[in-house]
Amino acid sequence: MPEPFTAIGFHVNDQAAYEALAAEARLNGAMTQARRDLATLHGCCWELGGGLEVWTILHESQAGVCYADCRPAFRGRQTYELLPWEILEFEEEGEAVVRAQLENTSTEIVFELQNLTEINPAAYRHRTLTAAIAGLAYQARVMQRRLTPRFKQKRRGGYENNYAVRGTVLAWRALRNPRTTSDLYWVQLDIGVLTLELLINRADLTGELANGITLAADIWLQGHILTDHELDARYEGVDRRIPSQAFWLQLRRGN
Repeated sequence: MPEPFTAIGFHVNDQAAYEALAAEARLNGAMTQARRDLATLHGCCWELGGGLEVWTILHESQAGVCYADCRPAFRGRQTYELLPWEILEFEEEGEAVVRAQLENTSTEIVFELQNLTEINPAAYRHRTLTAAIAGLAYQARVMQRRLTPRFKQKRRGGYENNYAVRGTVLAWRALRNPRTTSDLYWVQLDIGVLTLELLINRADLTGELANGITLAADIWLQGHILTDHELDARYEGVDRRIPSQAFWLQLRRGN
């Protein structure tokens, strides 16, 4: 269980705690599903508020139904355009990883895809992906002096989406897991090649946060691909798909 559950305020120290959290998430979460050739993946997202989530995946096949995965998640606001990209699915484990390049840059990025069952990967072929990506911290520390930014893969346990990051704190705020009352920090960090949201358990932070200081962290990078509906909801401006005369018709006063 390499995922840093403590980053979102849960202490999962053994298999019993892992299974109990998965069961609670299934009880309280919203269901989605994705069909594959030989199986169906049943996803469940338990939204705790403030972007905190717990995801579980059930794998259903002719052999039966089994828990495939339970993992911590944070649905951030910072989005990135990705091209080229690929989604690698590990069906029986209920997981997927996105390998991509930030559009119009040479920066490569690998992250755990949380909302696999909310999207249809085939619908995104030959187009840019928009993803909300954030890091869940295993640990973080305030540096005593300013150091150069860092964004480097750290294959902790063989996972490609583990990174060592370092940068300048642009903003931060305290938040709390409403289920466990664990104290957490949301941090916006400038790491040079990108600005990244981090979630840190206060117990896993060494030092005091402040804007402008240098922060280093070991993180598990994860994210959500935005659906067309979510992209439309974020768009502010004129919808060019609607004829211009339609706007005036809506404003016409009836007799």
